[in-house]
Amino acid sequence: MTISSRSKRFTTRRLCADAALICAALAFSYLEAILPVSLLIPLPGVKLGLANLAVMLAFFICSPVDAALVSFVRVLLSALLFGSPVSFVFAFLGGALAYGTLFISRLAVRRGKLSFIGASVISSAAHGCGQILAAAVLYGVGATFYLPVLLICGIFTGAAIGAILNVLYIRTEKIINVKAK
Repeated sequence: MTISSRSKRFTTRRLCADAALICAALAFSYLEAILPVSLLIPLPGVKLGLANLAVMLAFFICSPVDAALVSFVRVLLSALLFGSPVSFVFAFLGGALAYGTLFISRLAVRRGKLSFIGASVISSAAHGCGQILAAAVLYGVGATFYLPVLLICGIFTGAAIGAILNVLYIRTEKIINVKAK
């Protein structure tokens, strides 16, 4: 096989993996939009964060670039399909801060100093901080008083998503793996 055909196969495989992860993230976002999570957790802005599963799989199996793509496209499509411009701002700022913490914690996860649960909890907390930042910009600094609520909820939802990621990562790493051989 020539280098060119290897490169094309790698690019096609990577594109397909990204598309599948975007679809999964969008499906998780839709599921969260229709599930009555507010019955379980009656607090505004609190979600389980299921779409973060696809972003974290992209991040740790594919690459940080793939994860950024999956995250941004999911946020954009979710806002267009079942959100609003305001929900886009909240999701974008939350997602950007969550992605930043994933990027920073990547080395600790690879060295075994931080688990997926820890990375997910940190990412979830950063997402809450991004939401509060958006609320402060849009509605005033009084919104910052809601940060402790989002951080506490983020610990529990982040731990749950991290635990699910532990199982999914093992089962999907060989299927999704798009690293050049």
